[in-house]
Parts: sequence; C-alpha cells; structure tokens
Amino acid sequence: MARWWPFGRRVEQREAMTLDQLLADQGTPTAAGEAVTTDRALRLSTVWACTRLLSDSVSTLPLDVYRRGERTPLATLPALLQRPSADFELADWLYAVMASLLVRGNCYGLVTARSGAGMLPAQVDLVHPDRMGVTVNGEGRITYRLLGDELDPADVWHVRAYVFPGVAVGLSPIEYARETIGLGLAAERYGAKFFGDAAVPSGVLSSDHRIGPDAAEALQARWEARHKGKRRIAVLGDGAKFQPVTIPNDQAQWIESQQFNVNAIARIFGVPGEMVGGQTAGPLAYSSPEQRSADFLQYSVRPWLSRLERAVTRLLPRNQFARFNADAIVRVDLKTRYEAHEIGLRAGFLTLAEVRELEDRPPLPEGGAVA
Repeated sequence: MARWWPFGRRVEQREAMTLDQLLADQGTPTAAGEAVTTDRALRLSTVWACTRLLSDSVSTLPLDVYRRGERTPLATLPALLQRPSADFELADWLYAVMASLLVRGNCYGLVTARSGAGMLPAQVDLVHPDRMGVTVNGEGRITYRLLGDELDPADVWHVRAYVFPGVAVGLSPIEYARETIGLGLAAERYGAKFFGDAAVPSGVLSSDHRIGPDAAEALQARWEARHKGKRRIAVLGDGAKFQPVTIPNDQAQWIESQQFNVNAIARIFGVPGEMVGGQTAGPLAYSSPEQRSADFLQYSVRPWLSRLERAVTRLLPRNQFARFNADAIVRVDLKTRYEAHEIGLRAGFLTLAEVRELEDRPPLPEGGAVA
C-alpha cells in the first residue's frame, strides 16, 4: 500500500520511519551540490527570517472567540485557548503551529484531554510532523499513524497549509523550493570558505630587487609587526611596492547572488523582500510605513489568519468561532489615529467610551467628564 508522508513523497510498505531516516530521504543534493533538509533550510537566514516573521506576526495577535450571531467576543476565552497544551501557552502554541505549517506544510495535534457534555477538546498537544504518517486507501479513508501506531482520526487535529487536489497532506515548501534554498546554502558556504581561506592574502609586497626566502620571511614579519592592526603610514624603499588584493568583479557578484536568493525565498513564503533583508523595486519602494504594514497584513498575514481561524474553530462548540484581531499589525502615528477617532465620533459610529477603550484608557466615571 502506498503511504503519503508529510513532505509529499510516497514511501512503499513503510509503517514508521525514524526522524533521521526521514531527513536522510529529503537530503538528496540539489544542483548546487547542497542537501536540503528541514534543519539545514532553517539554518539559512532568509528561511529563518520568513518563518520567524510570519510566526511572530500571527502568534502575537489577540485571538477572540464569538458566539455566532453576536458581535461582542466572549469575556473569557475557553479553557482550551487559555493553555492549549501541556507544553505551550496560547502564543507559543500558535507560533509552533505556524512554524510547522510554514516549514513542513502540515501541523498535527493530538487531543489528549476532553471536557464538557460534548467531550470537546480541552488540550491539543502538537506532534512533530515528521513523526506522523498519513495513509489514504482506495475508498478515500484517511489513516493517521504516529511512528507506526494507528490513531483514532477523532483524536487528530490536522491543519494543512498548501493544499492540492487528491493529496491528503499539505505540500512542503522546503521540498518544493529545495533548489532555491540549496542555491542560498551554496552561496553562504562559498562566502564562508572565501573569507576563511588563509590562501587569499590581504595584499602583496613586491620589490624590483631579488628577495630570497629568508629575506621574504623577515620582510613579512617586519611589515606585520609595524602595520598590522595599526593603520600606520607605510614608507617603502629599494623598489618595494605594496599591492592590496581586491575581490574580482565575478566574485563580487556573489553578493548580488545572495540578494537575488533572498528575494526568491521571500516570494516562496509570500513575504515582502525588504522585510527579511531583500530589496524592493518599483513604486512599492516609496510607499509609507503604514501602507507597507497594510499590504503585509492583506497579502502575507491575512490568508494565514483565515486558515488558523477555521482550524481553531473546529475545536470549539458549534455555536462559537475564533477570530484574530488584526488591527494590531497596522499601527499609525498618534496624530493620524486621533484624527480617525474624531471622524468616527462626528459620524456617530464611535462613542467616547469605545475610543477610550481603543486607546487603552480607563472608562470615565459614571456621569463624569474627560479629566
């Protein structure tokens, strides 16, 4: 029977694999000569930055729960969302969920505690996606196995990031972008070897006169003793010349290659390049910080919020749903914010009490005026 594993490859007749075996299967060298595993991909600063930026942005937003048909959130979050698992509080739990989705395309959780008359989930412990196997039989029935042990599907919370028709698991961006990530790893390795290789001197001392081995050693020692780390003025005689060694233009393009790779990986994760050290060209380079924040929310973060809202809602009673408060991402300056409040007050769709709440100020005393 064919078995589908979280990183999208079909493995024949395997009930369970160790993490080392999973990583080894994924570690085939790319065209750039670099093996790309999840761990190695995260060691590339751009992959780490994209994962951190999106995970931080989502996990730090307030998460509210509403009853259907009501516009005011519940005063107290359900117990599940106060501490979703034995290992994590809500913010850390959401961060781990996002990191798993971004890197592996899937997030798996085990319902380890239930409560209430309907035996609703009270605790969901996250599982490393590489330890979970997924099987789809000819009738479309999905079977989950944790290191070979079959699980009750009702106890599995499965969230897919990059879905595709006919595939039971989400696609792994690390695997599908392995050539791009491999190129980044190769460029990073080349730079490290270039700057760390002692065979590349900082400069050359030459002379019109013949210099024997002993004289060359003595001249080098005197030069370093007199000038190394001191930036003193050099005085040369007897036809001696100093020529600094510069990086050839073709090697200098290594920096351009890295910059291109940053933008390429940022596109994979849907993150603006300049937010992870890349470059922005065209009219977007001249937009205001507020507009860039709004664009980041709309095109990068909001799809993830919608996906997580649906996934968390599945854990709640049927008459409740979860929603993130995304207003915290778009921060404007004090003057603009106060002007917006004034417009809302004049138009009548905001009250003074609501404005004070938005500004985190205490409510006015009963019948009192603004102090």
